Amino acid sequence: MEDLNFKKISMNDNAAKQIASWHYEGDYANYNLPTYEEMKEKNYGITNPEKAKNYICYLKEEEVIAYINMKEMEDKKIYFGIGLKPEFCGKGLGSHILKDGLEEIKNRYHNYIIYLEVRSWNIRAIKAYKKIGFLIDKTVIKKDRLGQDCEFIEMTLKQD
Repeated sequence: MEDLNFKKISMNDNAAKQIASWHYEGDYANYNLPTYEEMKEKNYGITNPEKAKNYICYLKEEEVIAYINMKEMEDKKIYFGIGLKPEFCGKGLGSHILKDGLEEIKNRYHNYIIYLEVRSWNIRAIKAYKKIGFLIDKTVIKKDRLGQDCEFIEMTLKQD
């Protein structure tokens, strides 16, 4: 990625519609979302105006190319999620978005534990997370958003 200057906005309807249209191939198809209308009907976080502050969308011109999710949990923990537009996956953009997203979280939530979950087969993501300081805590079996049992790895950002 040559130009890493992005406009950052909170989630809005236009951004959510763009993200809903993203289409991943192969194993990554697990990350495909329902249509915008279905997400709105089921009150998904990206379509809920009250949760817009939990998301930062990264735009190149008016195109959403990535987003992060930061959800405050109990016990001073923050859940951290990231999504990249499929054509930008595997090109180094993810590490830039991860670093920027972590800075945003640290600025908003001081002294919180930052953790994430990733499917155990997603080696590309696990390597990126390890590279910026996440450590593997454990592997768990849990239901994904489709209700299927999946193996996830839980990771926590090591404390400075």
